[in-house]
Amino acid sequence: VGGWDESTWFSDVASSPAQRETFARSCLDLIREHGLDGVDLDWEYPVSGGAAGVIHRPQDRENFTRLLQAIRKTLDSQSRRDGRDYVLSIAGAAGSGYLNCIEPRAVAEIVDHVFLMAYDFHGPWSAQADFNAPLRPVSGGRYQGSVEGGIDGWLSRGVPAEKLVLGMPLYGYIFQGVGRAQDGLYSAFESAVSVSWDKLKSGYLRQPGYRQLRHREAEVPYLAGNGRFISYDDEISIAAKAELARSRGL
Repeated sequence: VGGWDESTWFSDVASSPAQRETFARSCLDLIREHGLDGVDLDWEYPVSGGAAGVIHRPQDRENFTRLLQAIRKTLDSQSRRDGRDYVLSIAGAAGSGYLNCIEPRAVAEIVDHVFLMAYDFHGPWSAQADFNAPLRPVSGGRYQGSVEGGIDGWLSRGVPAEKLVLGMPLYGYIFQGVGRAQDGLYSAFESAVSVSWDKLKSGYLRQPGYRQLRHREAEVPYLAGNGRFISYDDEISIAAKAELARSRGL
Protein backbone atom coordinates (compact mmCIF):
# COMPACT_ATOMS: atom_id res chain seq x y z
CA VAL A 1 0.00 0.00 0.00
CA GLY A 2 1.46 3.34 -1.04
CA GLY A 3 4.60 3.87 -3.09
CA TRP A 4 6.07 6.89 -4.81
CA ASP A 5 2.83 7.77 -6.65
CA GLU A 6 0.32 6.71 -3.98
CA SER A 7 1.53 8.23 -0.70
CA THR A 8 -0.35 11.53 -0.88
CA TRP A 9 -2.77 10.94 1.98
CA PHE A 10 -0.77 8.88 4.47
CA SER A 11 -0.21 11.86 6.76
CA ASP A 12 -3.97 12.42 6.98
CA VAL A 13 -4.64 8.71 7.48
CA ALA A 14 -2.16 8.56 10.37
CA SER A 15 -3.18 11.83 12.01
CA SER A 16 -5.88 10.58 14.43
CA PRO A 17 -6.78 7.37 16.29
CA ALA A 18 -10.08 7.04 14.42
CA GLN A 19 -8.50 7.37 10.99
CA ARG A 20 -5.69 4.98 11.88
CA GLU A 21 -8.24 2.39 13.00
CA THR A 22 -10.33 2.86 9.87
CA PHE A 23 -7.25 2.35 7.68
CA ALA A 24 -6.19 -0.74 9.65
CA ARG A 25 -9.64 -2.29 9.23
CA SER A 26 -9.59 -1.56 5.50
CA CYS A 27 -6.22 -3.31 5.22
CA LEU A 28 -7.63 -6.37 6.95
CA ASP A 29 -10.70 -6.33 4.71
CA LEU A 30 -8.47 -6.30 1.63
CA ILE A 31 -6.30 -9.11 3.01
CA ARG A 32 -9.28 -11.34 3.76
CA GLU A 33 -11.06 -10.58 0.49
CA HIS A 34 -8.07 -11.65 -1.60
CA GLY A 35 -6.54 -14.29 0.66
CA LEU A 36 -3.32 -12.33 1.16
CA ASP A 37 -0.59 -12.91 3.75
CA GLY A 38 -0.45 -9.38 5.14
CA VAL A 39 0.29 -5.78 4.22
CA ASP A 40 3.43 -3.91 3.21
CA LEU A 41 3.27 -0.19 3.99
CA ASP A 42 5.28 2.02 1.63
CA TRP A 43 4.89 5.60 2.87
CA GLU A 44 7.13 7.85 0.76
CA TYR A 45 7.72 9.78 2.97
CA PRO A 46 6.83 10.79 6.54
CA VAL A 47 7.67 14.39 7.58
CA SER A 48 9.30 15.40 4.26
CA GLY A 49 10.14 14.25 0.75
CA GLY A 50 8.32 12.22 -1.86
CA ALA A 51 6.40 13.18 -4.98
CA ALA A 52 4.80 16.57 -5.49
CA GLY A 53 1.58 16.95 -3.52
CA VAL A 54 2.39 14.52 -0.71
CA ILE A 55 1.00 15.85 2.57
CA HIS A 56 3.46 16.25 5.46
CA ARG A 57 3.26 17.01 9.16
CA PRO A 58 6.03 17.24 11.78
CA GLN A 59 3.94 14.73 13.74
CA ASP A 60 4.35 12.13 10.98
CA ARG A 61 7.38 10.73 12.80
CA GLU A 62 5.33 9.54 15.77
CA ASN A 63 2.15 8.97 13.78
CA PHE A 64 3.95 6.53 11.49
CA THR A 65 4.65 4.34 14.52
CA ARG A 66 1.06 4.73 15.73
CA LEU A 67 -0.32 3.76 12.33
CA LEU A 68 1.78 0.59 12.31
CA GLN A 69 0.64 -0.19 15.86
CA ALA A 70 -2.99 0.11 14.78
CA ILE A 71 -2.45 -2.24 11.84
CA ARG A 72 -0.49 -4.71 13.99
CA LYS A 73 -3.25 -4.75 16.62
CA THR A 74 -5.91 -5.39 13.97
CA LEU A 75 -3.92 -8.18 12.31
CA ASP A 76 -3.14 -9.83 15.64
CA SER A 77 -6.81 -9.76 16.61
CA GLN A 78 -7.68 -11.53 13.37
CA SER A 79 -4.89 -14.06 14.02
CA ARG A 80 -6.48 -14.98 17.32
CA ARG A 81 -9.81 -15.50 15.56
CA ASP A 82 -8.66 -17.68 12.66
CA GLY A 83 -5.28 -19.05 13.75
CA ARG A 84 -3.39 -17.53 10.80
CA ASP A 85 -0.26 -15.42 10.99
CA TYR A 86 -0.44 -12.10 9.16
CA VAL A 87 2.69 -10.24 8.05
CA LEU A 88 3.22 -6.52 8.51
CA SER A 89 6.20 -4.98 6.71
CA ILE A 90 7.37 -1.60 5.48
CA ALA A 91 9.54 -0.30 2.66
CA GLY A 92 12.21 1.99 4.10
CA ALA A 93 14.66 4.34 2.44
CA ALA A 94 18.39 3.79 2.83
CA GLY A 95 19.44 7.30 3.85
CA SER A 96 19.86 8.92 7.26
CA GLY A 97 17.33 11.59 6.31
CA TYR A 98 14.56 8.98 6.28
CA LEU A 99 15.73 7.42 9.55
CA ASN A 100 15.57 10.85 11.20
CA CYS A 101 11.93 11.15 10.14
CA ILE A 102 10.75 7.88 11.72
CA GLU A 103 11.31 6.04 15.01
CA PRO A 104 13.45 3.14 13.72
CA ARG A 105 13.71 1.07 16.89
CA ALA A 106 10.00 1.41 17.71
CA VAL A 107 9.02 0.60 14.13
CA ALA A 108 11.23 -2.50 14.12
CA GLU A 109 9.51 -3.82 17.24
CA ILE A 110 6.16 -3.72 15.42
CA VAL A 111 6.90 -4.99 11.91
CA ASP A 112 8.02 -8.42 10.70
CA HIS A 113 10.33 -7.03 8.03
CA VAL A 114 11.80 -3.80 6.72
CA PHE A 115 12.40 -3.90 2.97
CA LEU A 116 15.39 -1.62 2.50
CA MET A 117 15.14 0.43 -0.71
CA ALA A 118 18.87 0.31 -1.44
CA TYR A 119 18.62 1.86 -4.90
CA ASP A 120 17.85 5.20 -6.56
CA PHE A 121 20.80 6.82 -4.87
CA HIS A 122 21.05 8.75 -8.15
CA GLY A 123 18.75 9.20 -11.14
CA PRO A 124 17.05 11.78 -13.37
CA TRP A 125 16.55 14.08 -10.37
CA SER A 126 20.29 14.27 -9.61
CA ALA A 127 22.62 17.12 -10.48
CA GLN A 128 25.21 14.78 -11.99
CA ALA A 129 25.53 11.32 -13.50
CA ASP A 130 26.31 8.80 -10.80
CA PHE A 131 25.60 5.22 -9.72
CA ASN A 132 22.07 3.95 -9.12
CA ALA A 133 23.06 1.62 -6.28
CA PRO A 134 26.77 1.70 -5.37
CA LEU A 135 27.68 -1.08 -2.99
CA ARG A 136 30.21 1.07 -1.14
CA PRO A 137 30.91 4.83 -1.00
CA VAL A 138 33.34 6.28 -3.54
CA SER A 139 36.18 8.50 -2.36
CA GLY A 140 35.95 11.85 -4.09
CA GLY A 141 32.24 11.49 -4.84
CA ARG A 142 29.99 14.37 -3.88
CA TYR A 143 27.37 12.07 -2.38
CA GLN A 144 28.56 9.25 -0.16
CA GLY A 145 25.36 7.21 -0.01
CA SER A 146 25.76 3.49 -0.61
CA VAL A 147 24.11 0.13 -0.03
CA GLU A 148 26.59 -0.65 2.72
CA GLY A 149 25.98 2.71 4.37
CA GLY A 150 22.23 2.21 4.18
CA ILE A 151 22.42 -1.17 5.90
CA ASP A 152 24.76 0.06 8.60
CA GLY A 153 22.60 3.13 9.18
CA TRP A 154 19.59 0.99 10.06
CA LEU A 155 21.67 -1.35 12.21
CA SER A 156 23.17 1.59 14.10
CA ARG A 157 19.67 2.75 15.05
CA GLY A 158 19.01 -0.50 16.91
CA VAL A 159 17.08 -2.33 14.18
CA PRO A 160 17.73 -6.10 14.38
CA ALA A 161 19.56 -7.42 11.33
CA GLU A 162 17.14 -10.32 10.92
CA LYS A 163 14.28 -7.88 10.28
CA LEU A 164 16.06 -6.19 7.37
CA VAL A 165 15.59 -7.41 3.79
CA LEU A 166 17.94 -5.93 1.21
CA GLY A 167 16.21 -4.53 -1.86
CA MET A 168 18.30 -4.65 -5.06
CA PRO A 169 17.59 -3.05 -8.45
CA LEU A 170 17.07 -5.09 -11.62
CA TYR A 171 17.25 -1.87 -13.62
CA GLY A 172 19.60 1.04 -14.21
CA TYR A 173 19.69 4.62 -15.47
CA ILE A 174 20.89 6.02 -18.77
CA PHE A 175 22.35 9.51 -18.35
CA GLN A 176 22.41 11.16 -21.76
CA GLY A 177 24.53 14.08 -22.94
CA VAL A 178 27.36 13.60 -20.45
CA GLY A 179 30.91 14.93 -20.77
CA ARG A 180 33.93 12.85 -21.65
CA ALA A 181 35.89 13.29 -18.41
CA GLN A 182 35.88 10.20 -16.17
CA ASP A 183 33.73 8.41 -18.76
CA GLY A 184 30.80 10.65 -17.81
CA LEU A 185 30.85 9.85 -14.08
CA TYR A 186 29.97 12.99 -12.04
CA SER A 187 29.22 14.84 -15.28
CA ALA A 188 26.29 17.16 -15.86
CA PHE A 189 23.75 15.57 -18.22
CA GLU A 190 20.91 16.58 -20.50
CA SER A 191 18.37 13.90 -19.57
CA ALA A 192 18.10 10.51 -17.87
CA VAL A 193 15.75 7.53 -18.12
CA SER A 194 15.46 4.19 -16.38
CA VAL A 195 16.27 1.00 -18.27
CA SER A 196 15.40 -2.57 -17.30
CA TRP A 197 18.01 -5.31 -17.11
CA ASP A 198 16.52 -7.26 -20.00
CA LYS A 199 16.78 -4.22 -22.30
CA LEU A 200 20.32 -3.54 -21.14
CA LYS A 201 21.32 -7.13 -21.81
CA SER A 202 19.64 -7.46 -25.20
CA GLY A 203 20.51 -3.99 -26.41
CA TYR A 204 23.13 -1.78 -24.84
CA LEU A 205 25.58 -4.46 -23.68
CA ARG A 206 25.92 -5.59 -27.29
CA GLN A 207 25.90 -2.22 -29.00
CA PRO A 208 29.10 -0.85 -30.52
CA GLY A 209 30.48 2.35 -29.11
CA TYR A 210 30.09 1.36 -25.46
CA ARG A 211 32.81 0.24 -23.10
CA GLN A 212 31.91 -2.09 -20.25
CA LEU A 213 33.58 -0.87 -17.07
CA ARG A 214 33.48 -1.70 -13.37
CA HIS A 215 34.16 0.79 -10.59
CA ARG A 216 36.66 -0.62 -8.12
CA GLU A 217 35.33 1.19 -5.05
CA ALA A 218 31.60 1.20 -5.77
CA GLU A 219 31.78 -2.44 -6.96
CA VAL A 220 29.17 -1.90 -9.67
CA PRO A 221 29.37 -1.99 -13.47
CA TYR A 222 28.66 0.82 -15.88
CA LEU A 223 28.71 1.55 -19.61
CA ALA A 224 30.39 4.57 -21.18
CA GLY A 225 30.12 5.78 -24.77
CA ASN A 226 27.93 7.49 -27.34
CA GLY A 227 27.57 10.49 -25.00
CA ARG A 228 26.00 8.33 -22.29
CA PHE A 229 26.82 7.08 -18.82
CA ILE A 230 24.77 3.98 -17.95
CA SER A 231 24.65 2.75 -14.37
CA TYR A 232 23.28 -0.74 -13.76
CA ASP A 233 23.73 -3.99 -11.84
CA ASP A 234 24.80 -7.36 -13.19
CA GLU A 235 25.25 -10.88 -11.83
CA ILE A 236 28.55 -9.96 -10.18
CA SER A 237 27.33 -6.85 -8.37
CA ILE A 238 24.08 -8.51 -7.28
CA ALA A 239 26.10 -11.43 -5.87
CA ALA A 240 28.34 -8.98 -3.98
CA LYS A 241 25.30 -7.29 -2.46
CA ALA A 242 23.81 -10.64 -1.46
CA GLU A 243 27.10 -11.54 0.21
CA LEU A 244 27.08 -8.23 2.10
CA ALA A 245 23.52 -8.93 3.29
CA ARG A 246 24.58 -12.35 4.56
CA SER A 247 27.67 -10.97 6.27
CA ARG A 248 25.55 -8.41 8.15
CA GLY A 249 23.01 -11.06 9.17
CA LEU A 250 20.11 -9.68 7.11
